Amino acid sequence: MVVLYPFHATTAWVKNSDGVFPTYLRSRAELVNELETLRAELVTETGTQLSIDRLLEENMQLRALANVSSSSDRLVARVIARPNSLAYDLMQIDRGSDHGVSVGVPVYSGLDSVIGVVAEVSSKYAFVELFTTPGFESTAYVIGPNVFSTLEGMGGGVARVKLPQGVPLTVGQLVLLPGVSNGVYGEIISVENHPTQPEQYGYVTPPTAMNSIFYVSIDIEAVEPKTEYDIEETIKNAIRQKMLMSDTTIESISAKIKAELATTTASSTPADEISSTTATGTINQ
Repeated sequence: MVVLYPFHATTAWVKNSDGVFPTYLRSRAELVNELETLRAELVTETGTQLSIDRLLEENMQLRALANVSSSSDRLVARVIARPNSLAYDLMQIDRGSDHGVSVGVPVYSGLDSVIGVVAEVSSKYAFVELFTTPGFESTAYVIGPNVFSTLEGMGGGVARVKLPQGVPLTVGQLVLLPGVSNGVYGEIISVENHPTQPEQYGYVTPPTAMNSIFYVSIDIEAVEPKTEYDIEETIKNAIRQKMLMSDTTIESISAKIKAELATTTASSTPADEISSTTATGTINQ
C-alpha cells in the first residue's frame, strides 16, 4: 500500500487538481481522444460516400442497359470478375448457357461499345475474351482517314491499329469493328509515329475502363458473317452520327451568329443614316 501511494497520489493530482500543469495534461488527453474519434468518423463517412458513389454508378449502368435490353435482343449480365483479378484480359459474367449465352456472341458496354466476345460458357457463368487480349485480332475501320486496319490486342486494356506512313492518324479518331452490329470499339488515345519506320500505330481504348464496368449486355445470337453492303452501311451510319451536332451546340452557334449580326447592324446604322440623308439632300438640290 505504501509502495502504491505515490502513484495513486500523482494520478489523483493529475485528474482533480486545478493547477496549470494538470489542467494542461487533461486538456491534451481530451484533445487526443477527440481527434481519434473524429478520424474514425471521417473514415466511416468516406467509406459510406464511396459505397454510395459506387451504387449510383452501378444503378446508372443498369438503367442504361435495361433500356438496351428492352429495345433489342440482348441479355443483361453482371460482371463478377474483371481483368485485374483474372489472367490476361478476361471478364467473368453471371450468365451462362442456362440463360441463352453461347460461345462467340459479342459483349457490349453501354449501347454500342463492343468490348469482346464470349470465349467459354458454363451453365451459370461465362468468360468474355476482351479485344485487348494479347494476340486477339479483328478487322477495324478508322474514321478520319477512312481506312480499314487490323485491331491487335496488346493487353492491359489497350489495343492498337497499324497503318502505313502518310495516312493521317490522330488522337480522338473513332475506331469501329464493322463486322459487329453497332460495333463502335473506342477512340485513339495515342499515336506512335517514327518517320524512319514504314508503319505507324494508333493505340485504342474503350470509352469505359474495364475495371469500372459493373454490367454488360450480350447478343443472344452469335455474330454472322456480314456482307459488303452491311459493312458499308455500318460505317456510313457511324460517320453520320459523328457529323451530327447536339442541340446545345446548334443553339450556341445560332446565338453567337445572332449576336454578331446585331452588333454589325448596330454599328452600321448611323453611317447608313448619314449616307441616306446626304443622298436625299443632293437629290432635293
